Parts: sequence; C-alpha cells; structure tokens
Amino acid sequence: MLGIVLATHGQLSTGFKDAAEVIMGSVENIAVVNLNHGEDIQLLGNKIHEAIHETDQGDGVLVFADLLSASPYNQSVVTINQLDEPLQEKTYVIGGVNLPMVLEAINHQFLATPIEQAVAAVIQQGENSVALWHNSSAGDSSKETDEDDDF
Repeated sequence: MLGIVLATHGQLSTGFKDAAEVIMGSVENIAVVNLNHGEDIQLLGNKIHEAIHETDQGDGVLVFADLLSASPYNQSVVTINQLDEPLQEKTYVIGGVNLPMVLEAINHQFLATPIEQAVAAVIQQGENSVALWHNSSAGDSSKETDEDDDF
C-alpha cells in the first residue's frame, strides 16, 4: 500500500487527515507531521524520517508539504537524501498541497496504483482543483459552471 506523509506548519496536516476521513471514511497508512511554533527544525526532520518508515510498505511513499521550499519541504528533501537507496527511489515530495490532492492519493492507495502513476495523477489533480469564480463572470454564458459536488 502506498504510504502518505503530510508534513505542514501548525496543525494543517492533522486537518487534512481529518477532512479526508469526513469525506472518505477511515483512511489508512497516513502519518501526520506538524511543525509547531518554536519547534526545532532538526526535530521536524526526525519526525518526517519516522513517518516515512512508519508508512513504507514497499510500494512507495508520498510526502506532502504545505509550502514549496519551506521547512517541512526542505526537511523532507534532506531526510529522503539520507534514506537507503531503494526507499529513496520510491519516495516523492510534493510541495504545495490541497485537499483534492490528498484525496487523490488516498484513491490511489485503494487502487494500488504504482507510485510513479499516482504521483502524476496527484499533480494533475492539484492543477485541476484550483479555479476562480467571481460574480462578474456569473452572467457570462460562454463560461461553463459545474454545480455537481464531486465529494
């Protein structure tokens, strides 16, 4: 089963996991790593290391960080570079995460998708799940609206 690690500032990763459980029911093989105010960055790296090993079941691990090039992302990259090579090869860090991306990753856990394909699908979901709506566009019939709730 694909492993998922959510590494974020504050309690955001806990919130993502909680939201995923509300939408999908019980989720498996997901670890949360929170960087709390004033916490030592080295401790964050240690927690990410533990979370990767906790969720690694041989099918790869996706590490989601909330901000590209911020501490959770940077410590994830540093940590992965210190892993044994077989685990390094099957561990990916995605910087900039939203809830649809987490849900997509969970779906690929269920489907047992190879990690390389799951990563591509998660990135695509991230791109597809960001949109802009403004009242001024509501009367424009050339723009399609999707009123169906996918979740």
